[in-house]
Amino acid sequence: MKKSVALLSIALLTCSIASAENYAGVEGGYGFVDIKAAQTAQTLANLSGSTVSYTYDKAAITGRMFFGFEVAENLALEVGYFTSANASAKYTISSASASENYSMSGFDGALVFRPKEEGVFFKAGFHNSTIKGDASLTINGTTYNISGNSSSGTGLMGGIGYEEKMRDSKDLKWRLGWSYYNKVGGVSDANVNLLYLGIAKGF
Repeated sequence: MKKSVALLSIALLTCSIASAENYAGVEGGYGFVDIKAAQTAQTLANLSGSTVSYTYDKAAITGRMFFGFEVAENLALEVGYFTSANASAKYTISSASASENYSMSGFDGALVFRPKEEGVFFKAGFHNSTIKGDASLTINGTTYNISGNSSSGTGLMGGIGYEEKMRDSKDLKWRLGWSYYNKVGGVSDANVNLLYLGIAKGF
């Protein structure tokens, strides 16, 4: 009896998901993050007793794949995988220089609220992500690679966007939006503002 109820429940859930408006798509954009280059430069200056000049990236190219399905009227569950290119910083002290690179990747899940079929939408949820970092030191033309490290953890995420059907298409929508990820990699001050442009296909 219990097995029959379980099978019936699974069948009903499958039918429900199949009848809902499912969709999948991709996004690309820039993730804006503060990699604390100014603080690192000051630390190097204090240790060396010399002036340190530095340059750094304020954003990194990001990409995201996602899948969603309706769970109620105007409400969908969306899950995604995101990754980024490196955000780098370079420090120079007379004949020596140092550099560091950081990238992120992870999974997110959020509830997406759409007041209307097209137009503004809102999302709120969680992410599980990893930050990877590595560094190198160059002295008199010789480069020494410093072993990389990584940090993983969970955090909150949310955002706002706008989506609309593409002209002459029933299934394709374009979307433009902003998402905020806090504590990326579980690091308390690693917060990312993500601006993106994407496309989704319903099925």
